Amino acid sequence: IQSALARPVELVGRDVFVTASIGISLYPRDGDHGEILLRYADIAMYRVKEHGRNRVRQFVPEMGSSAISRLDMEGALRRGLERSEFLLHYQPKIDLCTHRIVGVEALVRWQHPQIGLVHPVEFIRLAEETGLILPLGEWVLAEACRQQVAWRALGLPPLKIAVNMSARQFRQD
Repeated sequence: IQSALARPVELVGRDVFVTASIGISLYPRDGDHGEILLRYADIAMYRVKEHGRNRVRQFVPEMGSSAISRLDMEGALRRGLERSEFLLHYQPKIDLCTHRIVGVEALVRWQHPQIGLVHPVEFIRLAEETGLILPLGEWVLAEACRQQVAWRALGLPPLKIAVNMSARQFRQD
């Protein structure tokens, strides 16, 4: 598979190169049914991605808990988006000369129903890797705009709102 992918693919007159991170699990050594074999192959694949990508790695039981918790976290992240478990905190930006608030930075947090407040360092990288950063980023932008309208309705002066965006978001239409 990797040698086939190593050859360039012509796309709109340009050579494009594709790589693959491959995880392998074996029947019956690693499991006796498809669901567990796929789960273990996924764990091995994520290990490849964590250590450089474009390689092959076979599942070994020692890969266990951290990768499994990563898969569990991905499922929880998907459910969190569906269940509106995210919120924004606003960090003020202050003009040091006038001591007035001139803007805010919108900071996303995840209010997980069992874990509690989850800091972005624990989920943003996973959201990036899984593509979930796109719906999360759309929500952050919409929520920041909604909050700006709510503040204006309360009679507050307009504030500049800074929103962190993923490079992946900029590549979208």
